[in-house]
Amino acid sequence: MGKMAEYAVIFVAIAVVAFGAFSAFSPPRPDLDPQGRLLQTAANQQFYQQQAASPGNECGNLKDAANVQHLSHHPSQYAECLRNVEPGFLKQATGRALQQIIGSDSPGG
Repeated sequence: MGKMAEYAVIFVAIAVVAFGAFSAFSPPRPDLDPQGRLLQTAANQQFYQQQAASPGNECGNLKDAANVQHLSHHPSQYAECLRNVEPGFLKQATGRALQQIIGSDSPGG
């Protein structure tokens, strides 16, 4: 029974190291609520600020619903980006049309 315990401990150790490695090297994912809407968290804010800091990538991926939601939370800063999002996708991602977003005063914008 001693050998089985050793193998079990080794197996668990390998599993923990593998999980840690996969977690460390996986791309960051934004925090979402149960409905899939982007949460306004510090981690999300930092993720999208870093993405926007890349030269020529201020808008980020305009086919990513979480990114479009983030842009819609800052309409004065990202109005030009929002104009480049396909209208149907914008409505699906945010629940609002372009004029509703740009014409509104979002908190923290």
